[in-house]
Amino acid sequence: MTFRLKTILGIALIEVVLLAILIASGIGWLRDSNEQQIIANGERLSDTFAIAVRDAIISTDLANLRAFSKEATRNDDIAYIRIFNDQNQRLAQSSSMSDELHVPNYNQLPSESKDGIYDIRAEIKIDEWKVGHIELGLDVSAFSQLIQDAQKYAVSLALLEMVLVALFSFGLGSLLTKQLLQLQHGALEIQQKGPGISVPVKGNDEVAQVARAFNKMSVTLAHTYEELSVEKNRYKQLAVQNKLLADIVEQSHEAYLITDLQGYISRTNNALNELIGYQEEEIVNKHVQTLLFGESPEADAAYDIADTMEIGATTIVTVECLTKTHKKIWTEISAFPILDSVGKIDRYAFIVRDISERYHFEQKLKQAVTSAEQANKSKSEFLANMSHEIRTPMNGIIGMSEMLKESSLSREQRSFTNIINGSANDLLQLINDILDFSKLEANKLSLNNIPFSLRDLVESCATLCSVTATKKELLLVIDIPPELNTDAIGDELRLRQIVNNLLGNAIKFTDNGYIKVIIRGEPSKRNGYINYVFSIEDTGIGIPQDKLSDVTKAFEQVDGSTTRRYEGTGLGLSITQSLLDLFDSSLQITSQEGKGSQFSFTIALPSVNKASSDSGVLSGKQIAIVNADPLHRSILNRYFAFWQAETTYLTAVEHIAQSKKHYDAAVVLMSMNSEWQTTQVCPAIGVVPEVKQLEISANHSDTHFIAKPIRMLQLLSELQHAMKEVLPEPSNASHSVTLPTLPASLQTLSIVVVDDIEYNRDVLRLYLADIADNIEFFADGRDAIAHYKQNLFDILITDVSMPHIDGYEITHQIRMFEQEHNVPPVFVIGLSAHASTEDATRALNAGMDSYLTKPVNRADLVQTLSDAAKQRTSTAHH
Repeated sequence: MTFRLKTILGIALIEVVLLAILIASGIGWLRDSNEQQIIANGERLSDTFAIAVRDAIISTDLANLRAFSKEATRNDDIAYIRIFNDQNQRLAQSSSMSDELHVPNYNQLPSESKDGIYDIRAEIKIDEWKVGHIELGLDVSAFSQLIQDAQKYAVSLALLEMVLVALFSFGLGSLLTKQLLQLQHGALEIQQKGPGISVPVKGNDEVAQVARAFNKMSVTLAHTYEELSVEKNRYKQLAVQNKLLADIVEQSHEAYLITDLQGYISRTNNALNELIGYQEEEIVNKHVQTLLFGESPEADAAYDIADTMEIGATTIVTVECLTKTHKKIWTEISAFPILDSVGKIDRYAFIVRDISERYHFEQKLKQAVTSAEQANKSKSEFLANMSHEIRTPMNGIIGMSEMLKESSLSREQRSFTNIINGSANDLLQLINDILDFSKLEANKLSLNNIPFSLRDLVESCATLCSVTATKKELLLVIDIPPELNTDAIGDELRLRQIVNNLLGNAIKFTDNGYIKVIIRGEPSKRNGYINYVFSIEDTGIGIPQDKLSDVTKAFEQVDGSTTRRYEGTGLGLSITQSLLDLFDSSLQITSQEGKGSQFSFTIALPSVNKASSDSGVLSGKQIAIVNADPLHRSILNRYFAFWQAETTYLTAVEHIAQSKKHYDAAVVLMSMNSEWQTTQVCPAIGVVPEVKQLEISANHSDTHFIAKPIRMLQLLSELQHAMKEVLPEPSNASHSVTLPTLPASLQTLSIVVVDDIEYNRDVLRLYLADIADNIEFFADGRDAIAHYKQNLFDILITDVSMPHIDGYEITHQIRMFEQEHNVPPVFVIGLSAHASTEDATRALNAGMDSYLTKPVNRADLVQTLSDAAKQRTSTAHH
């Protein structure tokens, strides 16, 4: 039986049952409701008639009763009427029926009447006394006909509905069958051709939704089949790769073995068998620890491996293993888990490497490192112990040269003395750096605690460094709040060394702009202490971000090449950081390449209560400040506000006299080339750029002079003295000496000297003073080369290590020029502080004719110049 026929029969059966129930209930309701109405009407009619004929029955008024009965049968609904007395005698009757033989049945309902007459019998009573009864028949043929018509109509409607439902069922079944056939056809195509087939879909009903779900399932299955196909191919490739890897592992020089989770070996390769001397069949099912470490393993590595396998981790251990012949070999064992397809550990793999040779080499290397460290420690201790012996002669040289500078000397003698003193100080600074570094390495440096003034310390350091800063036309400024208590307890010497190192470093790497020393005080958690924050700020070359971490390393510089621009050992910042470690502090560096740097550190020191304060000492005073730059202006504002003086800023000295305001004193900041102008109207303090300009005070006895950087208490003292007309002492002057002469043969030769350091040029200038007319001095090798191409010279004396272009490159370019233009070769003399044989060989290979080490011995230089003169004379004759 088809799905369509099943659908039709099922719907038809349901419809027949439902229609039968509906028709039966409808007809029954129609019959019952009309029947009840007929019964009710009959009861009312019989009661009405009984009342109407009661009196006539009592009086036996037959005429009236006959007339009443006839009148009653005229109603179409009354078929007959009979009236009886209490003796059951018929008094009157009337009938509209043709059949007079009707036998009444008073027990049947109207619907039960066969002849269409509903019989009613009603008693006629007066109170409880029966006077007769009345019989009447109601015509219910219309009611019977209504029931019959209703039954016919209902059956007709039911048949019509069943026909329509059958047609609808047929259509619906056909539609469902068609769509199901499409799904069946699609399923067969999927079976034959594979998933991805789609069936047509119309509408949005449940069947359409099923069809869409079928299509989606087909597409999903197609994707799944595709993925399965890819995975199948991948598994095939993996199988090939696994076989390949297995072959590689089997033939690998690395020794492998595989164990189960309990450590029993299931697989090994040839390399392992060769390493320990067993065959694979001897190893399989043996415990890994027994194989590698013997029956009673005591090595810690054995326990490490066991613990690693227990927690499913990875480990690498270095341990001695036993071979089959009980030979001990040093191995590195890597143990790691192998996971199954669901990511669960089901095996362990071990890689065993023979590192006996490497292990013994490492042991020797460790011994060598230990020896080297011991030697380095001995060296550091030796240098630290030699501190006194080295400092003693150096102090003698520096002390005697300082005393010589104070004696009556000519200008040339003073120049010699300055060179000796400057060179000795430079040498002492280098020696100090090396000795301090050695002490720090040997942990022999400790801090002292004595009372000192931070303000005095910083101001004296800045004043000492100001000479170098002024030569570079740098502005050096001290910024310490006047209200800050700078009387503290600590190691003044080491703190001075830190500040000097940072200041010297800032000046060295700053070509223009300013250097600013800043101190601020912050509350400390330690009672009685102040956290002093030091900052040295510059506008120098800055430090690249990737080099910030290197600048505090020993012997490190940002530019460590031969052509480095800035000389030095590279120990300054390393020593500074080591000293700060002693203060429980560290160096903080912020820098922007090409714009400048800031070096900061914080030191907590116990403070000393000041006996008095300078606050308000100039209360009410009017002070004129002339030619103040922005950096000094903010600092002077704080000073004079603290002293409670009123300040007026002017741009020229003559404005003091032109002003209508009366000034108690004036502070005039002078530039390098400006001349002093007398104020006349008030005492004045002249602030000169450098210390050596203080000699102008000898020509202006009415004026007080101080040098930059401005020291707060010195400025206050000079102001107070000036307003009380107390003048400082004037200074002394000097005279001339002669140098030994060079050979006359050099008088006809042109000489060029190239060195980036000024005092080195000064030394050579003094050595060659006798032939000064034919010598040119250059600080930059590029300038020397340009000069040579325009004016050929005979002898070149060049420093080897210089910025921009070094002595080797200068020599190379000159030699290239000589070949290109066929000119006589220049005699090149190289100068360098590098004294090794390799350095001399490199210089000669670069094309130099001679190589002298610094410090240059004058006799050696004269001899070399004599050789140069002979060579140039010989070349000229040819």
